[in-house]
Amino acid sequence: MSNLIIDPAIEQKLIDLAIDHIKKVEANPEVKTNGDNFDYWDSYKLPDGNFIDYNIYCGDEWCEIKQDSSGEYVYTNPKTWSWDVTCYHVDPPNKHNKYHQIDTGIYKHILHYSNN
Repeated sequence: MSNLIIDPAIEQKLIDLAIDHIKKVEANPEVKTNGDNFDYWDSYKLPDGNFIDYNIYCGDEWCEIKQDSSGEYVYTNPKTWSWDVTCYHVDPPNKHNKYHQIDTGIYKHILHYSNN
């Protein structure tokens, strides 16, 4: 299922947030953010008090394992990276669950980004 409906103005806001994140990480992969720079999750509060969760994901091409058996990695050229942004429905708290709960079955892919 992938039928999340997002107000176009909010979708644009989420795209803007994602592009800001992507450009920040491409400029400095070690930059401090509120999560994993390459698999970043956050919530966006909607005007009605509900939330949309969003994920900014960079594929596996952002690093390579060093060939010296150290298990460490090096970053590849950011111009080769590609990113995807997907939004997910969040169920509000209810009598069975007192917390907000992401529903990964209801989603919308809103952006594929690559600067190459």
